Amino acid sequence: MKKRAWTVFFDASGVSLPPQARRTYAPRGRTPTLRHRLNWKRASMAAALGYHAADAGRGPRLFLRL
Repeated sequence: MKKRAWTVFFDASGVSLPPQARRTYAPRGRTPTLRHRLNWKRASMAAALGYHAADAGRGPRLFLRL
C-alpha cells in the first residue's frame, strides 16, 4: 500500500516598519520634536517546506507568501 503522506514544516512572521530614530537639534531649553506620519506599514510572511514521505522523486517543495 502506497502512503500519500507529506511532512510539512510551517513558519509565519510579521515585520513592522516604525519610523527611524534620528538625531536632531533644537535651541537651548526647547525639546526637539520629530514629526512623522502615523501610517504604520506591516508585512506578513509565511513559508512552508514539504517533503513527500514515500516518493523521494517528487523532491521537496517550498511555498512562500508575502
